[in-house]
Amino acid sequence: MHNKPYHHGNLREKLINEAMRALCNHGIDSITLRKLSKSLGVSKAAPYRHFESKAALLAAVAAEGFRKMRSSFEETTNERNPQTALRVIMEHYIAFATGNPELYRLMFSREVIKLPVSEELLEAATGAYIGIKEILSSMNSSKKTAVNVNTAWALVHGISLLINNNLLVIDEQGNAVHALSVDGENPADLQISEQISSAIDVFIKGLST
Repeated sequence: MHNKPYHHGNLREKLINEAMRALCNHGIDSITLRKLSKSLGVSKAAPYRHFESKAALLAAVAAEGFRKMRSSFEETTNERNPQTALRVIMEHYIAFATGNPELYRLMFSREVIKLPVSEELLEAATGAYIGIKEILSSMNSSKKTAVNVNTAWALVHGISLLINNNLLVIDEQGNAVHALSVDGENPADLQISEQISSAIDVFIKGLST
């Protein structure tokens, strides 16, 4: 029996992409370096040339997640009105988080946070919020920018988690309620969109007060 080659092409990138595919399709528990090496047709030892552990691989996947999230904000660069740009970037944040629930969950998971933060992950995570920071800096004094960035992030992050965990539900009167109080019934997409828009409106209006 022939030994499998050490790697083919850019193995590090292939491992990240394959791990991301497994994450999105089967969840974080489905990912092991052994399974990935088999899937990619390389030796069991090959992945360890790039990642010392599964946790290190997950950190790289999380970094790629932050880069993908940032790229989804590119549409805002064409918006000259800062309030419109802020609305678009916040909407895109929620769309990315709810469109990639397993990846988004990993990006803020204990598996990643408990690790010594790598330069790659720190740069990717910081870069994802540069757009929001720049927009808010142009709208308010620099003294309030940090607070406003954290508030904006808390808003979109909170809404994203509520949606991903099926906890944001709209009742017949159009009010947001806890899912358990309406037997876990999922709201219509339009109702969720209206709730998101309303929450962002409140935040943006608050910036001018």
